[in-house]
Amino acid sequence: MKPMDIEKESFAIIEKELTTDIPAEYKPVVKRVIHTTADFSYETSMTFSKGVIEEALKAIREGVDIVTDTNMAKSGISHKMAEKFSCSLNCYMADSDVASEAAKREVTRATVSVEKAAKDNPDCIMVVGNAPT
Repeated sequence: MKPMDIEKESFAIIEKELTTDIPAEYKPVVKRVIHTTADFSYETSMTFSKGVIEEALKAIREGVDIVTDTNMAKSGISHKMAEKFSCSLNCYMADSDVASEAAKREVTRATVSVEKAAKDNPDCIMVVGNAPT
């Protein structure tokens, strides 16, 4: 089976297993999160701010910076699509200043990398991935 066929089948299985009526604009996001995590509890636990999808799409079309808390999350974003819309993809987790600040304050690098993102890119889209802290 081809990789795209596997993904298509996976999403079909997820769709079949959903038990709640998820609004159409949120459903692709919920399905992607379930696909990524294999955790169907997201079907009922995810919440969305009013207008968030439209605002996110608008920001992407305008070339917003996208910052992730992990390199794994960054690798899961289509670099081709980011380039198409002139969106930069950034992750500060491995930056030396992040590591030294985290050690100095005795906090996680994830904490410092998110703080750096908020300071350097206040209007970014922040993607939270799988940092264990």
